[in-house]
Amino acid sequence: MNKFMSTFSMTYLKKVTSKSFIITTLILMLAVIGLSNIDKIIDFFDHSEDDVIAVAAPPELQDAFIKLYQQTDKEMNFKKTDRAAGKKGIEDEIYKQLIEIKENKGRLNATVYSKDSADIKPVQTILSTLQSSRIAQTLDLSPAELNSLTAPADVSEQLIGSQDKQLDDQQKFINTAIVYIGLFLIFMVSLNYASQIATEIAMEKSSRVIEMIVTSVSPVNHLMAKISAILAVALTQMLAVGLTIVASIYLLDLGDVLKSFDVTIGPETTSIIIYTVIFLLLGLMMNVSVSAIIGALTNRVEDIAQAVMPVTFINLAAFYIAIFNLSTPDNMLVKVTSYIPLFTPMVMLLRKLSVHTSDFEMMIGIVISIVTVILALLLAARIYKGSVFSYGKGLINNFRQALKMK
Repeated sequence: MNKFMSTFSMTYLKKVTSKSFIITTLILMLAVIGLSNIDKIIDFFDHSEDDVIAVAAPPELQDAFIKLYQQTDKEMNFKKTDRAAGKKGIEDEIYKQLIEIKENKGRLNATVYSKDSADIKPVQTILSTLQSSRIAQTLDLSPAELNSLTAPADVSEQLIGSQDKQLDDQQKFINTAIVYIGLFLIFMVSLNYASQIATEIAMEKSSRVIEMIVTSVSPVNHLMAKISAILAVALTQMLAVGLTIVASIYLLDLGDVLKSFDVTIGPETTSIIIYTVIFLLLGLMMNVSVSAIIGALTNRVEDIAQAVMPVTFINLAAFYIAIFNLSTPDNMLVKVTSYIPLFTPMVMLLRKLSVHTSDFEMMIGIVISIVTVILALLLAARIYKGSVFSYGKGLINNFRQALKMK
């Protein structure tokens, strides 16, 4: 146990104190802090609250239009003026826009003047509401009758089937965004640390350091300590980022920022976040274990990039299957590949977006991943033990020789 901890602590400390680890972790933490203050950053660069919109219209129309508009946008600044002064103000960049409102036979029409292309939809909406209100007054309609007249028809959606999960479009968008981020994390984190463990093992073999190490530590003990250390390094980085997110929610108003974008965390979203964390850890362990086998079969560090290419291609395939089927998580390709071990962490996470995917199926994916990790670790230990003193050429030849060694 002491020898295991010696190898573990040496590898762990070397990795967490490296410049690449520190810089990468700091960048991720700063990105979270930047996201927490995105509203302040936008306000710093966006001076739209300083823009003034001039309104040229008869006095009663000016007051009614401005009052109605400010009910939807309280921060908008208006200036009452006439057509000539308003157009000159735009030329002198005093006003952002000039809205000229006229009335013709009871109907309102407006012309929007500006130097750049203007969004006329808000003006059209406000003007339509104002016109309806004026027409209602001429017809002597009460506010309740006007609301009843202009109220939109109610349309609801109901899914037919055994599933009771019914999500609105906003919740679906949030869940899809979380899965999208989760897929990127699984892909990037897994490949990064998988490459590190393969390089670490191959470097010891190529420098013949392993020949001295195994005189005091068993190869299996040494390998497991290496894998555990790499996993601990990855968890340390994820923990640092996770704590930054928690601190940002409670100290830097990240929660308020999310609320300002109407981002709410419901039970289904919470479930997706939990599964994302689970499959991120399982995907990391799976790729690290498989890459440890490749590192044990590689004798030169220069060959690592080529040796881990199959693992990279498999992860790319799983990633592309998931990304290109974000809107169709129920198709047959997704269902089949979600049960293929190296594809499971990413593709099974995608299936969580479907209301037809039960928790039982998700548990099957977790079990498949756990079994794959255990088998990969056992095979890695067997291969590493048999390939310590093997310096042949080619992964296949080294694999055969490693299995023959006792």
